[in-house]
Amino acid sequence: MNIGSLSLKYQKPILMLLVLMTLYGLVSYFSLPAREDPEITIREAIVATQFPGMSPTRVEALISKKLEESIRTISEVERIRSTSTTGLSIIHVEIADKYFQLDDIWQDLRNKVSETQARLPQGSHPSVVNDDFGDVAILTLALTADGFSMAQQQQMAEHIRDSLYRVNGTKNIEILGIQPQRIYIQATNAKLAQFGVSPDHIARQLQAQNIIQPGGSIDTGLRTITIEPSGNFDSVEALKNTLISIPKLQQPVVLQDIAEVKLDYIDPPHHKVYHNGQPALVFAISMLSGFNVLEYSPRLEAAIDDIQQTLPIGYELSIVTRQAEQVEQTVYGVSANVLQTLAIVLVVVMLFLGMRTGLIVGSIVPIVMLITLAVMSFIGINLERMSLATLIIALGLLVDNGIVIAEDFKRRLEQGQSRREALSQSPTGLAIPLLSSSVSTILFFLPLMLAQHAAGEYTRSISLVILISLMASWLLAIVITPLLCYHFLKVDNTDTTKGLAFYQNALQKSFQYKKSVIMLVLLMFALAIVAMSGVKKQFFPDSDRAQVLVYLELEPSASSKATDTVLQHVFTWLQQNKTELNYTTHAAYVGFGGPRFVLSLTPNDPAPNKAFMVINYDSAEELDTAIEKLRTGFAQHFPWVSARVTKMFLGPSDSSEIKIQVKGPDEAVIYDTAQQIKAYLSGIDGTIDIRDDWQGRITAIKVKIDQHKARQAGVTSTDVAERLQGYFDGVVLSEYREQDTIIPIVYRATHNERHTLDRLRTASVYASNQQQYVPLLQIAEFEPMVHFASIQKEDLFKTISIEARHLTHTAEDLKQHVNEKLNQLKQTLPLNHTIEYDGVIKESAEAQKSLAANMPIVLAVVVLLLVLQFNSFRRPLIIILTIPLSFIGAVIGLIIMQAPFGFMVSLGLYSLAGIIINNAIVLIDKIDQLRTNDTSLESAIIKACSSRVRPILMTTVTTILGLMPLILTKDPLFYGLACVLAFGLAIGTLLTLGVVPILYKILFSAQLTNQK
Repeated sequence: MNIGSLSLKYQKPILMLLVLMTLYGLVSYFSLPAREDPEITIREAIVATQFPGMSPTRVEALISKKLEESIRTISEVERIRSTSTTGLSIIHVEIADKYFQLDDIWQDLRNKVSETQARLPQGSHPSVVNDDFGDVAILTLALTADGFSMAQQQQMAEHIRDSLYRVNGTKNIEILGIQPQRIYIQATNAKLAQFGVSPDHIARQLQAQNIIQPGGSIDTGLRTITIEPSGNFDSVEALKNTLISIPKLQQPVVLQDIAEVKLDYIDPPHHKVYHNGQPALVFAISMLSGFNVLEYSPRLEAAIDDIQQTLPIGYELSIVTRQAEQVEQTVYGVSANVLQTLAIVLVVVMLFLGMRTGLIVGSIVPIVMLITLAVMSFIGINLERMSLATLIIALGLLVDNGIVIAEDFKRRLEQGQSRREALSQSPTGLAIPLLSSSVSTILFFLPLMLAQHAAGEYTRSISLVILISLMASWLLAIVITPLLCYHFLKVDNTDTTKGLAFYQNALQKSFQYKKSVIMLVLLMFALAIVAMSGVKKQFFPDSDRAQVLVYLELEPSASSKATDTVLQHVFTWLQQNKTELNYTTHAAYVGFGGPRFVLSLTPNDPAPNKAFMVINYDSAEELDTAIEKLRTGFAQHFPWVSARVTKMFLGPSDSSEIKIQVKGPDEAVIYDTAQQIKAYLSGIDGTIDIRDDWQGRITAIKVKIDQHKARQAGVTSTDVAERLQGYFDGVVLSEYREQDTIIPIVYRATHNERHTLDRLRTASVYASNQQQYVPLLQIAEFEPMVHFASIQKEDLFKTISIEARHLTHTAEDLKQHVNEKLNQLKQTLPLNHTIEYDGVIKESAEAQKSLAANMPIVLAVVVLLLVLQFNSFRRPLIIILTIPLSFIGAVIGLIIMQAPFGFMVSLGLYSLAGIIINNAIVLIDKIDQLRTNDTSLESAIIKACSSRVRPILMTTVTTILGLMPLILTKDPLFYGLACVLAFGLAIGTLLTLGVVPILYKILFSAQLTNQK
């Protein structure tokens, strides 16, 4: 019993199964989880450790280095990057791409960090490990208030957060912009000296009274009664009236007579957030995996609307970023392209094959698409730009199997076979060749599935969708298409030889000039290689999001207050020029990078001198003009601020930004080298946003304590350090508890004394032993000192990263302008110092390497399949030699369409190789069939090529036209790939139709001569 006979016998169950799968696919389209981008594993965690006031040099040596050395012992760790700034160590821990189960690794990281805490200097805050760094906020929501305090806003925000957690599918809600409250005890230096009390003395008395310690319990025999002594402060007023004993006075004094006591917010402000220039609290809402953004987001927004109705007048909730909008554009936009492509394919097939045959072949295509969606649902592939756009690519390939079966069935009927004979023989004879052809195409997509890189993971669904769709196409072609032909196909006498005379004459001419044709093709291939070097390179393209990112950076010593003040001026300027700039809304984050609201956007590490803005527009088409206006405006109105204005990007790295690293143990050497590189970059016209991540040097004041004088005065170095830190930065004395809220009680100097540099010279230090204040000037001298604002390290080596972008060049193009100078500079560096590329250039090289790593295996398997299919070495050789022919067309396409070469184009070249060899397989298989009938070699070649030229051209045209929606709409991610496939197939197919016959004749003419 063969395939055709079985399908006829069980046609009703087969039809039933087909209908069920089709319906399931249709349901899956509406129920599959939809996202903007594929879900990928973020293999990065952050370890943050604070030591307020400690210099970057000491933070690097005493905190960062010890943690790095401990973390480095984790075998799965691939890369460690640390940033040491004043009072803060931030370490980024990156895990190798081959690991997917990260929970145990993160627990190991926590254990290592915990073990290291004992070796950190006393006074270090406990290290915090954040392994939720990769959570993407599918919606960010701003709460603004008019007439309410920040504390009231915080309470309202917490109520809103708790209410939104009731929405099914919510993973996490983070509230950004909260300003914690503090109770400040502010005293002048003179007042404390007058009373002869130290901050420690006040702290001890406050702590002794402010208790929540139980007093035990009394067992009366019948019941147990607990005892709770009073004493904890129940109001700020009670704290003000706390009695403080004075050593030299008999009567205690109330605290407010010694110092000013007030309830306020943290100063300087901590991570303030603004929405449209108004102070706000922002909710970053992330969704659980497996939920559909297009289904979850409306429910979430409905809950937000309900909450808005219950808020007091003055509160307002506004959506800042909404991923559902992008998903709708992506999913529905690509879905529309799929339908357009489907219509194009069906029309082309009917034009080539006629109405009836075209409908038979074309009807399989939408069924294959729906079955593909059904399988995607079953194995958990989401609807996103990658998986949906792959369906467009696959559409042109799906008709190939059906065309071959239908034409073979029709040919058998024309030769006089009965329908049952044709049904019995056609699918059985073609099943293995078509399977081999489909598997060969799938194999060339296999490197993407096996690539151990973030870019490969980002695009992995492409190979999976191709695998599913082509195998479904093959299965339906050998089961369903013969059945449809059996029932509906009619034999007509249409002349199919029109237009073949030209091709046959061209073949005969090419046989006369075989060597010339081969040399011409080789010349074209060589020219394509040369031309490829001139193609613009871009790892991943810019995003089509209608948003502009603005990174503001002040001088490294600037405080968060100064950064906040600059932002206020920026808001005023934006509002005054709103009509010209034509933006809709904006959000700003002071001192940190805000939430990760899109997968590719990694928030910047916190720094008080930095701010981050997101400016929203109506259309992505406005962005180029808007960016130019913003850059000009910032340069004119805020020349003292470094403002980097850029688009969003797709993929793991920003392709517009070059990043060069200088590594080595000597800080002076690598810093001076970095300045030379910055000078090289500034000498290139059009280069902007040149910066390095050490941010230059900042001024500090060194207090040189004369230990002899200090001992005579009864003062220790600890007394000096603690006194100065408490005086200027503040020190926590105790806690004030208000229901479930804990508010630190902080001692510090008054505003005038804290913010006056001269006060350092007039400050006094309390001598614990002598119980008196000693002027600091008597025991210490002051001198300025300079140190780096930030110390960066990578894999335990000190590293300076220089970043820049060009107005027209991508990072990989800009590399060509500086590469020679960098190599020369590298030769002058001392031992153990080096210069290397990082960022997108490194990511691109690693991705290409990961993609190419499995190509030898793929080629070996393809060759093995071809050898098994043809039982020959020369035939597979001819087929493999056709692969470079597609490269010629691909390069022409990139140049004509001005598409950059990147990761997606590399994928297109690999897939193009898998598609183009099918033409050679079809031609050689037909030539061999005719030669078995004792047809002469040249006659067999011409007849075979004449009979196969129509189906080959038809599949090529359908594939090319199917790609048109991606090309005409300039899809941001698939434009380059579509251009490569379209031009590569068009020119590669034409060359294949000429080169394969010539190669076959050359190789097999020699065989005939040897046999004779």
